[in-house]
Amino acid sequence: MSEVVDEDDRTYRVRRQRRSTIVIAVVLLSLAGAFYYASTYFRDTTPTPGPCTTEVPVAPLRPADVSLNVYNSTARKGLAAAVAKAAADRGFSVKAVGNDPKDAGVKQVAQIRFGPEGAASARLVKTHVPKAVYVNDKRKGDTVDLVVGAAWKSFGPVPVVATPTQTLRQCPTITVQQ
Repeated sequence: MSEVVDEDDRTYRVRRQRRSTIVIAVVLLSLAGAFYYASTYFRDTTPTPGPCTTEVPVAPLRPADVSLNVYNSTARKGLAAAVAKAAADRGFSVKAVGNDPKDAGVKQVAQIRFGPEGAASARLVKTHVPKAVYVNDKRKGDTVDLVVGAAWKSFGPVPVVATPTQTLRQCPTITVQQ
């Protein structure tokens, strides 16, 4: 017996074979995608930390942190009270108002009297009264005296407060127990 293979049967087998190949390729690609997706769960995806700093940012001194005594060394009445009100409006903590206890007769705009502990506070007051003169009188404590002189007109412009910026993140603190 001879086998007769007709043309329709051969094209049917070729189509079936091609269809099987496409199905197997799609299944294999789907499996590869599933394995790749699953492998992302097993990889270390946490970001690696960059550089850090151990320096703690220091907040700048604010006028509310400064204890200020305002004294008048001129013959103008009520000058110390007016200056004390303006200082309080700027946020300073005004403690005492009155005539200059040293009776120095200040000719400049003002004197800023302070001790070693009040040097930072004196620098802040100087930013508000730029033409004032520093006088370190070696007192105890951080109280600052603003002694208004004969050339006093008013406070200077309100200075721009610099905010601390930190470009590096804080390093984690590690406590070692022994």
